Amino acid sequence: MRKLIVSTYASLDGRVDDIRDWALPYNDIGAVEYHTNLLANSDGLLLGRKTYEIFAAVWPSLSGQFPYIDRMNSMAKYVASTSGGKLDWENSHLIDGDVTDGVVKLKQQPGQDLVLYGCHDLMHSLLDHDLIDEYRILVHPVLLGKGRTFLHDGAKRINLELVDTIVISGGVSVLTYRPVR
Repeated sequence: MRKLIVSTYASLDGRVDDIRDWALPYNDIGAVEYHTNLLANSDGLLLGRKTYEIFAAVWPSLSGQFPYIDRMNSMAKYVASTSGGKLDWENSHLIDGDVTDGVVKLKQQPGQDLVLYGCHDLMHSLLDHDLIDEYRILVHPVLLGKGRTFLHDGAKRINLELVDTIVISGGVSVLTYRPVR
């Protein structure tokens, strides 16, 4: 069975809003290596509609710059969207019907891991149904003091086990957790 891995940026105080303002300055060779390694063991991205549109507007134009970008452009993209619409990015597929049912089916298919980047609304839905197998939180050395948090108030409690910690350049800590089931 395929694993579903959430990979997301967070500030030290757990904020996840508008990463362009505070996280992108840390995207250096350490971040490139992290994403390259993550996607080397993955063959599908799971994205919410907003994140899909942001990614689709940027990544195709950056082909050839880094191996992880080329990998991301060519791999399957599964988009959770209630609005439907056209998916122009190469190898993109709309998840029809209930997203949790669609993700269960994706996880049961043969293949490598699935990666969900950001997409916190989608992540909350999947968390509520115990569909996330691993969390990789890239904690950035910045305190924001405001903004949306990783989890909303009232989210389901999940006990986690820390299974790996690495520090990439710029002082970004990658904390890898798995649910204790």
